[in-house]
Formats: sequence, C-alpha cells, structure tokens
Amino acid sequence: MLTLHTCARLVMLLEYFVSFNVNIFTHIFYMSAVNFSVREFYDQSTEYIGIKSGLLLDRNTLRRVLQEKFDDSFLEKDNLTHFIRLRVEEIEDMFCHVRKRIGNLPSESAMANNLRIIHSYFVNKGNPMALATITSTAFRYFDDREDIDVRKIADEIARRERLPKEVALAVAEYGFERFDQSCLMPENKRLNIATDLSNLFDREVIPNSEFLEQKFIDYLAVNGHEIENIHWRNFERFCAQYFKKQGYIVELGPGGNDEGVDIRVFEETKTASSKPYILIQCKRYKSEHKVSIETVKSFYTDVHYEEAKSGLIATSSFIAPGGKKVSEVRGYNLSFAESDKVKGWAHKMWKYHK
Repeated sequence: MLTLHTCARLVMLLEYFVSFNVNIFTHIFYMSAVNFSVREFYDQSTEYIGIKSGLLLDRNTLRRVLQEKFDDSFLEKDNLTHFIRLRVEEIEDMFCHVRKRIGNLPSESAMANNLRIIHSYFVNKGNPMALATITSTAFRYFDDREDIDVRKIADEIARRERLPKEVALAVAEYGFERFDQSCLMPENKRLNIATDLSNLFDREVIPNSEFLEQKFIDYLAVNGHEIENIHWRNFERFCAQYFKKQGYIVELGPGGNDEGVDIRVFEETKTASSKPYILIQCKRYKSEHKVSIETVKSFYTDVHYEEAKSGLIATSSFIAPGGKKVSEVRGYNLSFAESDKVKGWAHKMWKYHK
C-alpha cells in the first residue's frame, strides 16, 4: 500500500527528473547536499529572498529570523569563512521560514491537503506512479511567467490531462507551491526590484504612487508590532492605503505644514465644493507615548472647520483616557484607531488575508 507519506517522498523525488529543462548537474544538486561558506549562504539567501519578496534583508536580520526555528551551529557562531554542508530540503525549509516571517508566504500551506486529493485519485485509479508526472507538468506552466493565474492553469491541466476539476486544481496549486518554494530560480529573474527592508523604518519610502508597496504591507501584516517603529511618513502612507482599499477617494497631505490634517477621505470624486467624508490625523508613536487630550481638542477644531462628516485619529499607540473622555462628553464627531486596530488594518491588506 502506497501511503500518503511515501507518496509525498516519491513525488518530490521524481519531480526533479521530469520538471524544468535543466542539465544533469542540477539533478545532482537536488540529489545531494551543498557545501559553501557561511558568507556565501547569507549572500545567496539575501538574493533569493530579495527576488521572491522584493525585500533585501541584512545578514543580522536573516540570522535572527532563522534562529527562531533552527539551531544550526553556524547561526550561533556566525563565522563567515566557515564552510557548512546543508541538504537542499534544509535550505528550502529555511527560505520558506524567512518568507513566512516577512509576510511573503501564507502562514499555512495547502500542500498536504492538495497532495491528499491527488494521492486519493491516482491510487484509486491504480496508477500511483503517475503522481510525479502529473504534478511536475504543472511546473512547466509556471516557469518564466510573471502573471500566474493558478485557476486558469488548473483549467488547462484538466483539459489536457483529462482530470476532474477538483484534482486539476489540486495539481495546479501543489505544482505552484513546489515551484514557488523551490531553490531553483529561472535565469531571467534578477535582483533589480528589491528594496532594503530598513528603508521602511529609516526614511520615507517613495513609491510610484502615494501609497506603500504591497511588499511592505505584507511585512507589516505579519510583524504588526513593528508598525510603531516605521518612518512617520510611511505610517501616513500606510493609513491612506487602508482607506483607499476600502474604496474611498483618498488625498494624502504633503507631510509638512498640513495644519494637523494628514489625510482627507472622500466618498466620491473630489470637486471644488466637496466636503471631506473623514479627516484623519496620523500619530506614529511608541506605545508608551499616548496621544494627548490637547491633540484631540485641536484636531476636532479642524474637523469642525472643514465641515467633515467625522474625524479619525489613527495611532500606533493609544489615546490618553482624557482625550477619549472629552470627545465623548462634548459630543465630538471623532473616532479613534489605536494600536490593535491599526495592526488589524495591515492584516486585512495582506495579500494572503482570507
């Protein structure tokens, strides 16, 4: 009887021989361990993670993240000239862990469930050896492609391989996950769009639009506790992006001399006579620095002056109790988004949010 575990090992072994147009040296690479210096490991890891996620991590960050799960001695000693030997599956496991920790992969894999569907179908058909061939065919649909639509590929697999739709979708999803997490990188991939993660914290990230790039949102979705440390202007862009994704028209202020109003939100296209639907003031503070009662009072005057329907103070910290109290007692048309709620915004904007 071919068990699910044995099936998984068989599929992974045979996939390498029937997928990608690579030479025998690549096959040998996948059948053995790899020797390289610690420095080379970090260099290759930085490049791989950068190409996959668009984020460049420094060695110390990589090391810290890897030490959360792995206890390899080279991570502890950090001797860059020391040579290490790792199996390919160990390297892939390390890469996947880092990508999950920066929000570039979902926290839970669908691979086991998809393999179970595939296993059940082919074993019941009496043809378990077809497993590796079928799953590896999915690889060829993903290689050298920038715009991957797994469902369209599943439809193509169903038609060409004459598979039920559920099985074809499992094959496509399994194939994509194996392709995406493989150490193999297509030759046309280059490290030309990656940005240092430190930029999110040290300076204003200036994208092509007024919002943060998705790769930074994905990082914050998994690392919400770090929102209080990002550059204050990036916090404003982050808040503006959330309301943009809710379908509002968003006007981000200049970032200076804004008289207390950082973002103006409109329900429909702005005209000369349009009144803001929401005025937003952003306060990127450390958790111990609370938004004061004076700030709440001052911001209300802006909301009243611009005749906005409501005002919102969004902060990575908290509103001082007196600020909430005065707003309630005086009937200010204000609301507050504090630390946990703002972290929730990041998770809702995550590309893997369900």
